[in-house]
Amino acid sequence: MNQELQQIPACTDEFDEQICTTFTITFTAEATDEVIDVDCLGPCAPEVLCVLEVTNPQTGQTAIYHIVFASVQQLGPIQRWCYRVSVQGDPALSHWVLELCNPPPMVTQVTRNGIPIPFNVGPQADLGGQSGLKFDAGTTQADGVVLYCFDVMGQFDQVLRDVAAKGGPAPATVNPDCQLGPACPCP
Repeated sequence: MNQELQQIPACTDEFDEQICTTFTITFTAEATDEVIDVDCLGPCAPEVLCVLEVTNPQTGQTAIYHIVFASVQQLGPIQRWCYRVSVQGDPALSHWVLELCNPPPMVTQVTRNGIPIPFNVGPQADLGGQSGLKFDAGTTQADGVVLYCFDVMGQFDQVLRDVAAKGGPAPATVNPDCQLGPACPCP
């Protein structure tokens, strides 16, 4: 009696990409009763870190500002972009600026830990006159990690953008192509 064996085809993008997603998770922890938190088990937004160092010219104190892309979500006609910001040292972060395309998209709201804050969209002196979004509320080391979000009308791809940060009497520090933001052309 002959039996016919059916062989599952190799994983290709043509063969049901849903079951062909391959990823590896490695834990380096001893087995205990502790819960290990895993944020993302699948297609995750890339985490991009932007580090800016600012030195107060009067005191010589240096602070490191960390701006980390957290997420982008499409909420109907609005797209929400969020960043985790923290400060190590002094001076505190007075404000930061994310480059936008020119003309910029319509920004409808900016929040800091979910609370609306003042913002400015347009040419930014801290970016050498480039168009950008100024988050006009700062943070200190004591604040820990602060979540800044902004809402824009439309749907945009992600592209690396310049970021400027200012603290104390020193001029703003600019890092080119430092953080993900909305891509051009803007609607």
